[in-house]
Amino acid sequence: MENKKIAAMEDIISIVLRAGVLLSITVICAGLFMHIVLKLAAGSLIIKIGLYILFLTPFARLVVSLFIFLIEKDLIYFAITLAIIVIIVVSNLLVSAKM
Repeated sequence: MENKKIAAMEDIISIVLRAGVLLSITVICAGLFMHIVLKLAAGSLIIKIGLYILFLTPFARLVVSLFIFLIEKDLIYFAITLAIIVIIVVSNLLVSAKM
């Protein structure tokens, strides 16, 4: 029973990671097409959006893990994951505030 829960959690996380990578590849390719073939300036912005999606994919994994740990009532891993999310968000806010 426990192995099935772990496998289900890993499957959900795997889907999130794959979806993030595929979405970012699609957006980056669309941006490249717009920039190179159509000579549109908006293509470079779309490429940047695709890169942001790629960078945020591991963060999405953390958020999904947080909810999985909450549903499973695994409070230790929930607290650890929540702490990591808070550290990432606060550090990004501090860096952007200095700019």
